[in-house]
Amino acid sequence: MIRVFKTGKHAIRTPLSYPALAPLFEGRIELVERPEQADLYVFAHVLDVRDAPQALAEDWRRRRRPIVLLSEEPFWDTIWAGQPLASCRTADSAWGVLPLHQLNHHTSAIYDFARIPYYLLTNHRFANAYAAKFSRNTQLAPRDWAAAFRDRRTALAFMFERRPEPYHSVSWPEGNITGLCHWRTLVAEACRRGPIEQLGRSWQPDAPPRNRLTDWHLDKLALLDGRQRVLAAFENTHQPSYMTEKIFDAFAAGALPAYWAAPEHRIHEFGLPGSAWVNLHGQNPADAAATLDGLGWDDPAWLEEVCAAYCQAQQALAALFCNPRHWQQERRRLQQVLPAELARILDG
Repeated sequence: MIRVFKTGKHAIRTPLSYPALAPLFEGRIELVERPEQADLYVFAHVLDVRDAPQALAEDWRRRRRPIVLLSEEPFWDTIWAGQPLASCRTADSAWGVLPLHQLNHHTSAIYDFARIPYYLLTNHRFANAYAAKFSRNTQLAPRDWAAAFRDRRTALAFMFERRPEPYHSVSWPEGNITGLCHWRTLVAEACRRGPIEQLGRSWQPDAPPRNRLTDWHLDKLALLDGRQRVLAAFENTHQPSYMTEKIFDAFAAGALPAYWAAPEHRIHEFGLPGSAWVNLHGQNPADAAATLDGLGWDDPAWLEEVCAAYCQAQQALAALFCNPRHWQQERRRLQQVLPAELARILDG
């Protein structure tokens, strides 16, 4: 049993924080109420280290138990933490400099999924939604998708946080890590062939905040289902093993996903034909916008090829997501690897 003291306002975003994952760690990891009860201390975000409780700093000075930055979000690791490739580092707190063991997508095996990306395990709603959507989508033939795409009310939709600040364009080539927030914002602002929708609170100030929705994912799929030909599914950060719901939601909603993935990115392991999605890797914002504007929806041969590939992609995703065994196997992998990573730090 590893006893963990977890703290900080971002502590709700770690593998140890989700009700859907809690049963995996029963008997293996115990969350304790006070630092002095812990074998190690866990933060989710480097900014939380700055606000570390005094009791934690004092207990660390007495017992020198390991401090772990357990981050599931490359955006935090790059924009705020600034050292995504470092296994060990330091961070300032109100009580002095503290040494950290960093477990993130690059420095640990926690997020090296076998078949289903980690983030999709954090809530059962993803498995439930995908089972329904992909079972439905596999019933459609290429001609059905062609007719559906022709009838869509929206040519292109963007649904992500608008972040126009250039400082988001960070890069660590040695880790194949690239910040995409600034890039994707410029793409969204440069596209011209419409109708185009830019959805979300940062584009539409009157839209409700996502955290106020009972089920933001259900709301998202209900809004997007059958609505657009192309859905921008760009992550906020490119890291080879980092995938959220975005590209899978696009397929589930019946849209052609636009994505950004280097050849080393693990999306290429999913058996999705290249014509079934639009990969804008390596393109600057102007060229990416031109690519999206120039898709050949009026070219029967191009549309036939896309729809045939799209059916293959739907079949591949249904085979993956509609099989409960795949979800169970991925959960068992996480159940083993997270305690092992913490034990490795304790043994070190």
